[in-house]
Amino acid sequence: METVRSIGSAPPAGSPQSQRGLALVELAIVLVIIGLIIGGILKGQELIASARLKSTLTDIDAIRAASATFQDRYGGFPGDYAEGQAQLGAPNGVTWTSPRCNGGDQLCDGDGIIEGNGRTNETLLFWQHLTLANLISGIEVAASVDDSIGVGLPSASIGGGLAVQYQAIGGRTTHWLRLGTGAALTTGIASGVQANSIDSKVDDGRPGTGSVRATTAACIDLGGYNASGDQCLMYFELD
Repeated sequence: METVRSIGSAPPAGSPQSQRGLALVELAIVLVIIGLIIGGILKGQELIASARLKSTLTDIDAIRAASATFQDRYGGFPGDYAEGQAQLGAPNGVTWTSPRCNGGDQLCDGDGIIEGNGRTNETLLFWQHLTLANLISGIEVAASVDDSIGVGLPSASIGGGLAVQYQAIGGRTTHWLRLGTGAALTTGIASGVQANSIDSKVDDGRPGTGSVRATTAACIDLGGYNASGDQCLMYFELD
């Protein structure tokens, strides 16, 4: 006798209808799991990016503090300090062979300005003096200074590295820490979102004023930061 199934009852186990139902449920579960995995990856990437940003800001604060401590201790700017050899030991100061530091040609002349473009002269010796004074770490000290990021210049957690230079930024001439990459670190490394986050956290959130500034046109929009900007070149007042 043929089995009669009432309307609305579940199909028998193992029937084609039952198998199709199970397949749909399994597919839904797989899609949910994939969604959770993707969400977790994106959240993890966000947390990593945030941690790198915070680490970069911490390093910048530490360099500022190290420079101020050096000035208090020795009475001169690191890199510009004329008594490096006598006070810090060799090889440094006036005995360095490349670049020379002999008080001439604006090298360790003690004039209160750290000369160079970020990768030359006193701006490169700046990091050597801070390292020899045991105020920062991670810089290789040598008579012939390597100007590579991560060797003679500090690297930044968000990418690129840091250089120091005396220059005019947004109408203010002073010593600035420059966050960038490329030749002389003049190519920006931060995105528009990162630049805005950095400036908002530690300054006034405006690229053209305060102790944190940006000069990349694509990263500036109506006095603020353009979220879609890229390769933002950023400056942090050192003095």
